[in-house]
Amino acid sequence: MIWVFICTLYRKVIQIEEIWKPIKNYEGLYEVSNLGRIKGVTRYVKGKVGYRIQKEKIRKCEVSSNGYLHVLLCKNGKYTTHNVHRLVAETFIPNPDNLPEINHKDENKENNCVDNLEWCTRKYNMNYGTTQSRIHNKYWMLNQ
Repeated sequence: MIWVFICTLYRKVIQIEEIWKPIKNYEGLYEVSNLGRIKGVTRYVKGKVGYRIQKEKIRKCEVSSNGYLHVLLCKNGKYTTHNVHRLVAETFIPNPDNLPEINHKDENKENNCVDNLEWCTRKYNMNYGTTQSRIHNKYWMLNQ
């Protein structure tokens, strides 16, 4: 599927193909796209009376208290919450240096498009863009 975005920064229309890949440890259950969407794949699930077909469906993401999008995934009856940006990065972005954090290049925690994410160190992430001024302003407002 081709998605069309209007890039306000450069005032032009961008077409991006959505690519889906299985989520590690959830193969056959869920997939993540390069645009930051999560879907459950079509599969048989055990119901109260035998098995039923659960059709492919885009999962709804919620904003956590720290501002990041997260999604609830289920495997073998156990539900686990996952940050969407981490699922995208782990699936699409190589991490040969085993860097621990993921930076949102545009500083928008809800933009989980693979082109907006990069692996980084804690120090780099904390010093990126306007992070320091936002922390300073938050601390300053709390202490007034």
